[in-house]
Parts: sequence; structure tokens; C-alpha cells
Amino acid sequence: MARAEDLSELNALILENTQDVELNLRYARLAEQQGELRLALAAYERVLINNPDNEEAQRGFTRVRRILEPPHNSLRVEVGVEWDTNKLNIANWDEETYSTYWRVSGVDERRIGSQRWRTNVNFDGEIVPDIEELNYARLGAQTGPIKDVGPNLAAHPTLGLAVATLDDSYYYAEANVGVTLEGQRDGVSFWTRARAGWRSYAEDATADEGPQAELAAGVSIPRIATQRDSLTLVPWARWSGVEGSAFDLFNAEVTPGEYAEYGIDANYQFQFNDHVVVSAGALAYDRVYTSTEVNGETRRDFYVAPQVTVSFQNVLPCQCAVNFTWRWRANDSNDPAADYDAEQVSAALVARF
Repeated sequence: MARAEDLSELNALILENTQDVELNLRYARLAEQQGELRLALAAYERVLINNPDNEEAQRGFTRVRRILEPPHNSLRVEVGVEWDTNKLNIANWDEETYSTYWRVSGVDERRIGSQRWRTNVNFDGEIVPDIEELNYARLGAQTGPIKDVGPNLAAHPTLGLAVATLDDSYYYAEANVGVTLEGQRDGVSFWTRARAGWRSYAEDATADEGPQAELAAGVSIPRIATQRDSLTLVPWARWSGVEGSAFDLFNAEVTPGEYAEYGIDANYQFQFNDHVVVSAGALAYDRVYTSTEVNGETRRDFYVAPQVTVSFQNVLPCQCAVNFTWRWRANDSNDPAADYDAEQVSAALVARF
């Protein structure tokens, strides 16, 4: 057959000069056209071994690899107990409170026809026995295709839905659309996401309904100072236009759903050995409540929460870890009732499936 002879002929030429970029690319193009995807993948890989910056080979390798990848899914479950010195986040509050919490996140990625498709599902919940009004749960999901838009770069447009409960009753529902760009280069993973949506609260909630938007990014850099450490940075900017107001203890009108915020979550991690990983970092954000005034000024909060986590891994007969976390939380606000600090200590079991 002519097509088989074409591939065989190109393969014979490549055997004489395996590093010839153009020959390997010609072979990869033809193999891909003929549906010989594994042969095409190997040819693109040969080019990248000696020419890692070749854009056509990068695109081809990523494109074919996504087609050949089998369906895969993963599940992360975290169950923990937390102690907080100021769970209600009220100034000068010193009541200690315990709670139990769980966080479940799952990812499913598979081909639907010729298109790669990814679905993310997240479930968070917390039970506070001494303050049942704070019992909380949220279920959210995002789904959409994965499209290659450049060498080492893919786009993941999504449609998302979420619903939450508070005090064991319906709290809010939301719908959102977004797009995430994600990639990896030289061991560094990076992503950026734009998302917009609409949130609607229960009739008896302080907030009513309205739009929300977010722009976020992330980068994970391995081997900062040694072969065993890494640094993760996640900056973001958010805007919320959810209407609805109430009056606080000082008879001042509060509109908690209308604000602008920017912040960052930074975390440094060091792996001492196969069993002990220590991380330290902080989350901080500046939030301006655009429709809430305090003593004639727009309310503004600056929140910071440094933390340290010690994780013991591979110490139990499962693919899991035991995490111990200390966190200090402080909110500096020009609203006296919202100016607080608190300390948290938690212990959690984290399992992956």
C-alpha cells in the first residue's frame, strides 16, 4: 500500500539520521494523518529530545498525547477537627469553639468523541456543635472541554453551578462561566482564570442577589533552594455586586454583598524525608465594602492569616497523610465590631483515591 510505503520510506531515512528535525516532523505529520497516533507521538518526542523549543513538535506532542490518554479520575478527601478562639469573628470575643469539617474534591477527565473533557466537583462542610447557626455546606461543580491553544498551554472553558446551606437551611445558589489557561514549562506549573457568575441568596438572608466576577492566577515553582522544596503563589482580584442590606448593632446599614477585593495566598513547602513535610505561608486580602459606610467612611478590611502545617505521610496503611495546622487570623477594620483576631489549631486526615 502506498501510505504504508510512505511511512516506511521516511522511517528508513530517519534511521540514517535520527536527529533530523524536518524528517521527524514529516513522519509525525503523515502518521497523524493516517491515524497512527503512537508513531506520531514518538516522532514528536524525538524532535523535542534534541530541540525542546520546537513549537510544532510541542503542539503535536501535546495534541496527540491528549487523544491517547485514557480516562482518569482522582478524589481527595480531608476530614478534620478544628479549635478556634473566635469562630464568630467578633471584636473582643473570647469564646473557644470546636468544629468538625470535611473537604472533598474530585476530578474526572475523559474523551467525549474527539474532545477531551474535564469535570471538577467540590464539597465542603462544617459542623459547629456550640454555634449551630454556623453549620455550613457547599456543593459545586464545573465542567468543560480542554483545548490546546499553544505549546505547553491549554484552555479550559467551564460552566459551573453551586448550592450552599447555612444553619441547616438553604443559603444560596449560583451559576458561573469561566475559562482557565493552564500550562507547564521547565517543571513550573502555572494557570490563570477568569470567572463571572450570578448568586442568589435565600429570602431571609441579609444579601439578596447579584453578579460576581473573579480574576485569579497561580504558579507552583519547584526546587527554590534545594531539590526538596517548592513555592506556590495564588494572587486574585474579586468583585461582588450582590445587593441586599441590614442594620448592625449600631443601627448602621451594612451591605456585605457589595465589595471589591484583592489578595494573595503564598505557601512554601519543604520535604524533610519520605514521611515529614512542613509548609509555611500566609493568606492576605484587602476588601472594600463599596456600599457600606462606617462613621462617614467606606468600610475597609485588611485580613491576614499566617499558618504552619506539619504533614506526616506514608505513616498509615493507606495513601493518606495526617496534617496538623496552626493558623493566626486577624482582621484590621475601620468597623470596630469587625476588628478581631483569633487563633486556630486543626488536625486532619487527608486521603487520595
